[in-house]
Amino acid sequence: MANAVSNAPPRRWRLHLPERLPDPKGWWLTAYTILWAVLLVVAIVGPVRTVYSLSQNYAHPAWQPYGIATGNYAGGIEVAAVLSSEALGAGIRPGDRITEIDGWKVPAGAAALTVARARITKPEGSQTRFTFAAPGEPPHEARLTFTQKHFEDVYTRAGMTVGLHEALLLGSRALGSFAFVASAVLLFIRGRKKAVPAYLSLAFLIAGEGWASDWSDLGFSNQLATAINLAGWALLVATLFALPSGRFEPSWSRRLVVALPLLPLMPLVTNSNLIMLSSLGVFLAAAAAALIIRYLQLPGGAERQQLRWVFSGFVVGSAMLILDILGLLVSDYLVATDPRWFAWRILCAGFGALGITLIALGLMVSILRYRLYDADTVIGRSAAYGILTIGFVGLFAGSEKLAELVGERYFEHSIGIAAGAIGAAIAAVCIVPLHNRVHRWAERRFQKPLIRLREGLPECVADLRDSASVAQIAEAVMKRVEAGVHSTREAVLLREGRKWRMIAARKPATAAAVAWQAGWREPAGEQLLDCDRKDAQFPVRVRLCIESGDEPETIGWLLLGPRPDGSLFGKDDREALERVAGPVARALHIAQLRERREKQAEKRLTALETLIARFTSTIGGGSAPATA
Repeated sequence: MANAVSNAPPRRWRLHLPERLPDPKGWWLTAYTILWAVLLVVAIVGPVRTVYSLSQNYAHPAWQPYGIATGNYAGGIEVAAVLSSEALGAGIRPGDRITEIDGWKVPAGAAALTVARARITKPEGSQTRFTFAAPGEPPHEARLTFTQKHFEDVYTRAGMTVGLHEALLLGSRALGSFAFVASAVLLFIRGRKKAVPAYLSLAFLIAGEGWASDWSDLGFSNQLATAINLAGWALLVATLFALPSGRFEPSWSRRLVVALPLLPLMPLVTNSNLIMLSSLGVFLAAAAAALIIRYLQLPGGAERQQLRWVFSGFVVGSAMLILDILGLLVSDYLVATDPRWFAWRILCAGFGALGITLIALGLMVSILRYRLYDADTVIGRSAAYGILTIGFVGLFAGSEKLAELVGERYFEHSIGIAAGAIGAAIAAVCIVPLHNRVHRWAERRFQKPLIRLREGLPECVADLRDSASVAQIAEAVMKRVEAGVHSTREAVLLREGRKWRMIAARKPATAAAVAWQAGWREPAGEQLLDCDRKDAQFPVRVRLCIESGDEPETIGWLLLGPRPDGSLFGKDDREALERVAGPVARALHIAQLRERREKQAEKRLTALETLIARFTSTIGGGSAPATA
C-alpha cells in the first residue's frame, strides 16, 4: 500500500475558476451595503457639482470669449476648437497645447476650468498673451481679446442659442447619470441579497458617477478616474456573463471573468484610450456572445424573455452610443474648418445619454422581471425609430449640402440658413411615407406572434365556424390568444338564455373557472375590454359582441389571465384582442346556431323514428297470425 501511494502521480495545482457570482451574505452583505451607500453619495454629489460647475461656466464663460475652446489631456490644457477669426488669424489650431499665460507657465496636469478662473477671466475688451506649442513645432505666441461676442457668435452661426446649448449639455449629463443611479437604487431595494442585481447595482453607481462627474479641479488625476470607471465596467461585464441566473455559462466565460481585474489596472500601463476602449470592447463582445449562446440553449419562458430585454437594451443603446461616437469623430474632424461643429456636436451627447438610459433600462427590467413580454414591442419600435432617425438625419444633411452647392453654383453666394430650411423640408416630406412602411416592417419582423393572432385568428375561425363545434372553436381561439399575448390562462363564457355557461377553459380546471364565475358580475357598458388588476385569475375580459339589431348583443366573454411575469397586456396586445373579438364572436354565434339547428333536427329525426317504430309495431302486431 505504501508503494502504491508513493508511486501515485503528484496532483497538479489548478486555478479554481468561479462557477457563479457569490450572493452577498453575512459580513460581506454588511460590507457591500456600506460600500454601496458611500458610492451612492459620490454618484449623486459628483454629477450635481459637475453640472453646477458647467452651468457656471456658461454664466461666466472663460475660454470661449477668447475665441477658443479647450480641453484637458494627460499633460495639461490643449485647444479643442478655434471659434473666432481673430484666433484663426493668430495661427492657432486644434490640438495646440497652452504652455504659458502672460508669462506664467501652465503646470502639468492643470485643470482648464481652474486655470481659467485664476488667470484669464478679465474685463470685456482685455487682452491676454498665450504661448502655444504644437507637437514637433516651436512655440508661438498670440494675443487674444476677451469679448462675449466670440462666445455668442459661434452659437448664432450654428442656428442655436447659448441657453439651448447649455440645456442640451446639462440635460444629457443629468439624464445619463440619473438613469444609472435610479436603476442602481431600484435594484438595491429589490435584490441586494441576490448576486446579479446586487453587483449590477454597484456597477451602475460607478458607471453613473463616471458618466457625468469631473473631479479634476480637486486634484484627482485622469488616470485614477479612468481606473475607477473601468472597474465599474469590469463589474458590469462580470454581471453580464452571469445573467440571468448568476451562473457563468458557457464554461469558457469563467476564464474571462478571472481576467476582468486587468481592466482597471490598464491606466497604470498605458495612457492610450484606444487600447483601453478596445480591451473593454473585447470583453463586451465576449459577454454578448455568451448571452447569445445561453439564449439559444434556453427552451423558452421567463429567462429567455429576460435575455431578450438585455439584448434590446444593449442593441438599441449601443446603436445610440455608436451614433454619439461617430458624431464626435466627425465634429472633431470638421471643427478645424467649420467652428459651427463645436456647437452642433452637443446633439451627439443626446444620443449618448439616450443610449446609456436604454442600456440601464433593459438590464433593470430584465433583472426585476417586470413586463418581460413587452420586449418584442420595444425592440420593434426602437428599430423603427432608429431607422427613421438615421434616415431623417441623412436626408437633412444631404439636402442641406446639396442646397448649399446649388446656391454657390448658381447664385454665387452661400444661402446660409435657407439651406437648413430646405434640407428640413425635404427630409420631412420624404420621411412621412417612409414612416408607415418602416413600422409595418418592424412589426412583422419583431412581433410575429401578435401578427398571427391579429391576422390569422379571424381567418381561422371563419374556416371553422361552418364545420367545427363551439368547443373546438373556443379551444382554437384560446390556443392562438395564448401564443399571441402570452396569457397564463384562458376561458370562454357563452350566454345560454339568461345564464352564462363556461364552455371551455385552459390551464385552470373548468371547476376552478366555474368557481370564479360564481363571484363575477357582468360589467355595464359596451367597452370591448374589461380590465381589473386586482383579479388574480382573469384580470382581462374581452367582450364578444354581434350586430343583431339596433344595438350590439353580447353573446359571451373571452377570459384571460395575466402574463407569466404578472403584468397585463401592452397597448398592441389590447388592440389585437379588440380586433379579433368581432370575428371570434360571429364564429361562435354561427356555430351555436348551427348546433341548435342540428340538435333540433336530431330531436325531430329521433321523434320521427320513434313514431315510425311504433307505427310499424302496431301494424305488425295487428296482422300477425293467431297461434294455438
